[in-house]
Amino acid sequence: MKNISKLILVLCGFLYISCSNELSLQKYFIDHQGDKDFVAVDLATSLLDARTKKVNLSDDERAALESIKKVNFLALPIKEEKTETKTRFEEEKAKINSILDAEKYETLMRFGSNGTKAVLKFEGDEDEIDEMIVFASNSDRGLALVRVLGDDMKPANIAKLMNAIDKGNVDIGAIKDIIGEVNID
Repeated sequence: MKNISKLILVLCGFLYISCSNELSLQKYFIDHQGDKDFVAVDLATSLLDARTKKVNLSDDERAALESIKKVNFLALPIKEEKTETKTRFEEEKAKINSILDAEKYETLMRFGSNGTKAVLKFEGDEDEIDEMIVFASNSDRGLALVRVLGDDMKPANIAKLMNAIDKGNVDIGAIKDIIGEVNID
C-alpha cells in the first residue's frame, strides 16, 4: 500500500511539473500569430529552396540550407509614439527575455549598433544545433524574433550560408517580399 501511495505521489508531481504555466518560445509565437500589433511569418524552407535552385551554392551552403526545416518570424514594429505602444514594447521585450533566459538556450553571441541590441541563442549540441533564435530590439523601431528550426544544423555551414547571403550570392527576395515593411535592423 505504501508503494502505491508513493507511486501516486510521484505521478502527481510529474503531472504538476508538466502542466506548469511557464511560457515557451513556441507558445509565445502561437499566442501572437493573430495579434494585430505583430507581424508574423512562417516560412517553410521549400519556399527558400525553390528560389535558390538557380543559385550556385557550395556543398556546405546547400547542406546548411537543407538542414533548415522552418523559419518563424515575429515582429512588433513601433509605428507611432503612443505611450501604450512603448509600454507594450517593453512588456513583450521582458517576456521574450524571460523565455530566452531559460537554461536550455545557450548564447552564441550578442551584438548591437545604432540603438539596436541583438542576441543569437541556440538549443541543442554545439556541433548539431536543433534551433537557433535571433532576438533584436530597438526602443524606437520595435522588436523582432526569428526562430530557425532544423535538424542537426552545423554552425560552420550556417556561417558559410550567411556569408553567401551577405555577399549577395543567395537571393533572399522572397523573405524581403513577405516581411515587407518591417524595418528593424
